[in-house]
Amino acid sequence: MRGIYVDYMTAPVRKSRRYVMLKIDARNPKESAKDYVVRQLVYNIIHINLIPGQRIDADELSSQLNVSKNPVREAELELSQTRLIEIKPKIGVFVSYIDTKIVDEVRELRSVLESELARQACDILTKEQIDILWENVALWQMYMKRNDEEKIFQLDKEFHKKMYEMCGKDYWYELVNNISPHFDRTTILSFRCREVGRILTDHEELVSALENKDKEKAYEISRRHLTRYTENIASIRESYKEYFTGV
Repeated sequence: MRGIYVDYMTAPVRKSRRYVMLKIDARNPKESAKDYVVRQLVYNIIHINLIPGQRIDADELSSQLNVSKNPVREAELELSQTRLIEIKPKIGVFVSYIDTKIVDEVRELRSVLESELARQACDILTKEQIDILWENVALWQMYMKRNDEEKIFQLDKEFHKKMYEMCGKDYWYELVNNISPHFDRTTILSFRCREVGRILTDHEELVSALENKDKEKAYEISRRHLTRYTENIASIRESYKEYFTGV
């Protein structure tokens, strides 16, 4: 894990400088410089290594990633269009604060798509595919005992991705994945202030319903699963007030 200096702005007139540890992966052989920067920024924004409101120093980032400033600027522009980054002309580039309105819209979209996906999966998934989902659940249990936040988050993402892929809904997944970082930040924070066991229980009950081809139960479990956000948001905002807009 490497370090990078970023400017932290809590208000327009207050600035301070702090040292932030970013997790930086190696660049993939066929990955463009801009896509590499985007991937690193998105990962670190989701995992709150880059804290909402922090100013991003393009010079330091280009040095850490061993790329020129042009792909850094291109990446910042791309992420500003998805509202993960805010560009303030003549002031700087900042990690966006968490907007609960955007997060809730993502949750609502996922709830509609994934509850219907669960219903369809009852007719589509083979025994071998259901076994893959059970393997995911088993790994969840292991890493939950180890309190491994990153592995749990990866397994959660993989579980839902596999559901889309197994049902042949690649476009649905692409649509959701493009906007998921807003939701993912609150997921990471919920892991830090709420018990994650209920999320795992939802997965276990969903796979069981799929195995029994119980369409209505699978549908309801999936809808309930996405409402965990509304259960968690109050405690998340209370614990991390400074990360949210309008607080």
